Amino acid sequence: MLSSPKNLYNKKVLLAPLDWGLGHAARCVPLIKQLLQQQNSLVIACTNEQQHFLEQEISGAEFVFVFGYNMHYAKVLPLWLKILMQLPKLFTVVKKENKWLENYLKQNKTDIVISDNRFGFYNENVESIFITHQLNVQAPFFEKIINRINQSFVKKYNACWVPDYAEEEKRLSGILSNKKDLKNVVFIGPLSRFAKKDLQQKKYDVLILLSGPEPQRTLLEEKLISAFVNTKYKIALVRGSFNERTQKLPPNFRVIDVASSKQLQELFNESDKIICRSGYSTLMDLEALNLKALLIPTPGQSEQEYLAKYWQEKFACACLEQKNISKEILEGFMLS
Repeated sequence: MLSSPKNLYNKKVLLAPLDWGLGHAARCVPLIKQLLQQQNSLVIACTNEQQHFLEQEISGAEFVFVFGYNMHYAKVLPLWLKILMQLPKLFTVVKKENKWLENYLKQNKTDIVISDNRFGFYNENVESIFITHQLNVQAPFFEKIINRINQSFVKKYNACWVPDYAEEEKRLSGILSNKKDLKNVVFIGPLSRFAKKDLQQKKYDVLILLSGPEPQRTLLEEKLISAFVNTKYKIALVRGSFNERTQKLPPNFRVIDVASSKQLQELFNESDKIICRSGYSTLMDLEALNLKALLIPTPGQSEQEYLAKYWQEKFACACLEQKNISKEILEGFMLS
């Protein structure tokens, strides 16, 4: 069992990140750079959007297209119910991607397969590694069944790399990474593209980072724009979407559809406040930069709701439900 990415040298590696937003691809960037520095030959299996993003971040890897999960969130239905309705589709995709991998391996010599939360990227003929921080899924209903299914997939891999600290008191993911009876789990430390730098002069009052599947990404975008339009605040808005915004915004907004690591590092340094989802990739970035933020979990997404409350209690971040966004509440946050 591979105990760390540091032990991976001179291998032919296939890496596949999940396509639910760009967070999984983003957190793979430091891992990809490390693997390339260690003289591994790397192929990245991903969607066209992920390739577009990763090509801004890294060089030296090959790309091969693989279909995405294309899971959708709902505007009104609870997320757990929406995902429950899509479970047949999810299992079909997992089976399909496992077959895709089998065919790929027949035609391409590969030593290691690394899957960031794609459940079907394992094969008995190669060392297969799964990356996740969710070993203990939090769900409002059917939690035991969901965890039984989740762990059954984790066990199919030779190793499960958890991007978090091994020491429980330092954990960024809280109880989500409790491994229970899983024997193949290795904590490899948080993954982030960023490093803490000296403070710079502030150019923006707030940096808004949006991410995740539609339609909730757009719903949050519209709510925050409505709250900050016609205010005195200078806003840097990173939309996290390759679909360009057609409606122009007033001069107090700077809009970036998808930011590179260099752009984001500058925006973090130049912004007084941060508003973002409580997705785990974003939280690892906040920890790397020693920053706090106003966390707005995706409605009905149990993982983000848990992480937002956990970070509020453990790391002193502010937390706000999306339905409660208002000019008055955000004004209070800006003055805090």
